[in-house]
This record gives sequence, C-alpha cells and structure tokens, in this order.
Amino acid sequence: MRPDRITTALDNFVRRTLPNGDDYVDCDSTSSFFQVLTSCYLDSTPTTPIYFILSPGANPVKDVEDLARKQGIDPAKMLHTIALGQGQDVIAMNKLDIGHKEGHWVMLQNIHLMPTFLLELEKKLDIFAAEGSNPGFRLYLSSDESPAIPIGLLERAIKLTNEPPQGLK
Repeated sequence: MRPDRITTALDNFVRRTLPNGDDYVDCDSTSSFFQVLTSCYLDSTPTTPIYFILSPGANPVKDVEDLARKQGIDPAKMLHTIALGQGQDVIAMNKLDIGHKEGHWVMLQNIHLMPTFLLELEKKLDIFAAEGSNPGFRLYLSSDESPAIPIGLLERAIKLTNEPPQGLK
C-alpha cells in the first residue's frame, strides 16, 4: 500500500460503494459555517451542547449571536458569554443555573484552560438532564484541542470546527 494514495483510494471507495457516497466524502463543503451551525442547532437539545474546536483565528461568538437573533433571542439579554479563566468558574455555574431554569443560552469559551471545572460541568449537565431543563436552554462550548477535555463531555456534544485537518474532508 502506498501512503500517498490511501486518502484518494478511500475517497473513491466511499463514493462508489455507499449510497450517496459523495455526501459522505464532501460533507458540508458547500455550506457556510453559519448554515452548518444552524443545522447543528436544530439537532441540539438542552442536554446536547454544541462544542467548537477552535482553529487559529476562529471566533464563533459572532455566529452564535447571529443564530440567537435568527431564533428570536436577544443576545444582550438571553445569551451569556463567559471566557473561562481565573475565578470565572463561579460565574459560569451561576449562568448555567439561570440558563437551565429560564431557557437562556450560555457560551463558555476557552474551556481547555480550566480542566478541573470541566469535571464539575459534566456533573452539572447530568443533574440538568435528570431534572429536565427549560426547552430553550442551550450550551455552547469552545476550546483549543486538548487532552484535558473529559470524554463524557465530548461524547454528549455536537462537535464543530471551522477548518478540517489537512488532507481530510
């Protein structure tokens, strides 16, 4: 096998073998990031966060604000954006409780900076799932790639990135 030909061979195999194989290989290449985000929002639930894996220069906050407006939500009143860092975990938990009860959106940025907080966040999301959140509640997370992100959080989230890895679609 030639490593330089594997990607092309796999693309061709998937295109020819699977029904609508082109859809699997091309993915969302024809959609804008906002269209993909809107589609993910429709798939999300109060217990399924949307997790942005950041690439250099990416800032999904504007897109989330635009999505909120499109959904009839005033970002100034019902979208709480918290950049995690020193001391922000208490504020983040408070906003999560408000969002869970009142149906607000919460966006936690740079979650990779506080790995111990992520364990608490995972437990909090389990509690929210057991209690039943307001149907309007949504959680958005963003971080750089990091091995510190708990697997349980990754498994429950819809994951998005602006830039695919080189050589893959």
